[in-house]
Amino acid sequence: MHTLKQIAAFLSLIVLCAAALALANAGCAGTKQRSTNNGTGSGGIGGGFMKPPINGLSSLTVAPMSDSVVLTATGPNNSLVGDKQFMATGVVNGTSMDVTQLVTWSINIKGATVTDGLVHATSPGTYGVFARSGNYEAHGTLNATFSGSLYDPNFNQTNNNKQVLDGTPSGMTSLVYPIDRSLFPGNLTPIYAQMSATGANSIARLSFQAAGVDIKYYANCEAGPGGGCYAKMPLSLTQLFIAASEVSDISMTARVFHNGDAAPTESQTINVAWAGVPLSGGLYYWTTIDQNSAIAPGYTPADQPPCGAATPIGTGILRYDFNQDAPAPQLVWTDRGAPPSFAGSAQSLDAGKYGSHCLGCHAITNDGKYMALTIGGSSSMDGANWSILDISGRALEIINPSATNLPSDKLRMEGLATETAWGPADPTNPNTYKMVNMFRSKLYASTVTVSGTSATAARTGAVIPSWPEYASDPFWSPDGSVFVFTSFASPSVGVYNNDGLNGDMKKGGAIGIASADMNGVHDDAAFLTTRDSSTTSYYPSVSGDDKLVVFNRSTCGSDPDPTRATSAQCGEQYGNQSCDGYDDGTAKLWVARATPGATPSVLANANGPGDVDNSWPRFSPDSGNFRGDLIYWIAFSSRRAYGMQVNSGVAVQNTKPQLWIAAVRTGENIVGDPSWAPVWLPAQNINQNVPSGNHVPQWVKIAVVIE
Repeated sequence: MHTLKQIAAFLSLIVLCAAALALANAGCAGTKQRSTNNGTGSGGIGGGFMKPPINGLSSLTVAPMSDSVVLTATGPNNSLVGDKQFMATGVVNGTSMDVTQLVTWSINIKGATVTDGLVHATSPGTYGVFARSGNYEAHGTLNATFSGSLYDPNFNQTNNNKQVLDGTPSGMTSLVYPIDRSLFPGNLTPIYAQMSATGANSIARLSFQAAGVDIKYYANCEAGPGGGCYAKMPLSLTQLFIAASEVSDISMTARVFHNGDAAPTESQTINVAWAGVPLSGGLYYWTTIDQNSAIAPGYTPADQPPCGAATPIGTGILRYDFNQDAPAPQLVWTDRGAPPSFAGSAQSLDAGKYGSHCLGCHAITNDGKYMALTIGGSSSMDGANWSILDISGRALEIINPSATNLPSDKLRMEGLATETAWGPADPTNPNTYKMVNMFRSKLYASTVTVSGTSATAARTGAVIPSWPEYASDPFWSPDGSVFVFTSFASPSVGVYNNDGLNGDMKKGGAIGIASADMNGVHDDAAFLTTRDSSTTSYYPSVSGDDKLVVFNRSTCGSDPDPTRATSAQCGEQYGNQSCDGYDDGTAKLWVARATPGATPSVLANANGPGDVDNSWPRFSPDSGNFRGDLIYWIAFSSRRAYGMQVNSGVAVQNTKPQLWIAAVRTGENIVGDPSWAPVWLPAQNINQNVPSGNHVPQWVKIAVVIE
């Protein structure tokens, strides 16, 4: 520690540079320099107040160069702690002196903090401890380790439970979730380890091991849908693995003891990891709603049940707000509800048909304020009615004030769009937005202006007018500089697509790409991917840095699609053609550089084995660093099994699509598979015992407050 006299002397050496208070790398003059001894380094993440550079500094070192600390458990919430002091020495005007309190300190990864060189570690891992002053930077390394037992607060430690679980196991249980080689966002919760062992009256021990990590976690194991045994892994546990995951995967095993058994059963070993890159923004998705899981006040079946079914089915749009802790999906809008909570969606053209109020495709403005909705499905004959929703107020705007048939007709516009891609807001008028609409497999530029409870929308011309083929699935990158779409040469006639031009279903699709700016999309489109007769590509989206395009590709076969077989109840099923680019069982996720003629790579880890319809991929709005790479999260729907709870042991044509998240690395070159195995998005079903059909994720940076 320094005396006041010493500190005063040191302060006399400091001069203020105008930019030094705000910029991490600013110096008063000169080029960036690095010290050259073994205790120096570059990198690290800054944050908070940057101390002014030390005048006359010519060298900076940190000691110790490497040290370690053994963490100890400090409380009931799996809290760990360990402190270690680092010192900074600088050569100032030719004299070596202690500058520990004069430099800016930082830690390179989440799991520890540093104040004046004192590192406070709360998770095991290897940390870079950085000191910086002006253009000089040095670092040391701290290895924090922990080996011990942690407990769920509800786990009974007063009897023999722990000793039983620590005894010699007999027999096997399957660890069916998480998926091997999966990567979790650091803020995702709740996460349940699922084991095939009997769930009622069971207890579990989850073991996690990596370099510096040896944690045994004891919890009750609960019964749940699909049978089996579920042990909750809270954030207080999973966030302990973020720092260690930067170096390697975490090996995970499970033991389960059921009351009455002679010994616990033990699972296979899987490898998992947690990244400090959080989920952010607002993630919206489409869902089905029935009477067993209704959450809309005054829920009523506005239309007849499908094909004579006993249960009316509605539709809704739900949202995760990842700015909240442990966000639960919020109902943004539904076609099944009563005023004043929901005014009810507008009727489509043919109000006598089932689904005439059905919510279809949706898209959200980049500022998060408004949602474009298709009412009544994709058919341009009796659907494709466009509405705009004020998300904050949960109210449809009056878009067609001259309508006189029904009051709700004022809330819809016929023939404007089946699909919408929002572009940049008008910088001179924040209530005016550009968009690209798809209608009858053509792309149109339009503008929307919102004023209070009313809005106007009008087309301004064709998008990419020289493009010779049909086009669908428009996506405009968040910064407005890249535009992608699906291109197909021939109409795809099918159920509810009599002329083959509803744009929702298309065969022989390939991905097109064009440049764009704040004023619109340029007429310079080219093929991003090539076309072949055995596949179709569709549903493209662009990463937040405009470097990557993720899209779907499905394999063409014989009609009908065997994984979307005709329903015995309805006699027909939308999207049951093979390779129609809608709900194809063979759909896989692919990624390519955002460059015409790029060579795409299949995201095999994210897709998983088999044909489970991995569809509608969308990038997260933010990215972050993990193991030296920039990663994005991709949200998509899939009919794969979520452990034993959803789609387990069910024929794929009877499964319910669910939302999943997978991480993808970016880089100048894509080598091999850049994805990790995916994780299920928690709490997405209104009633987990009756899973919903959830798909069409749409991810935006801003999640506005819903009133």
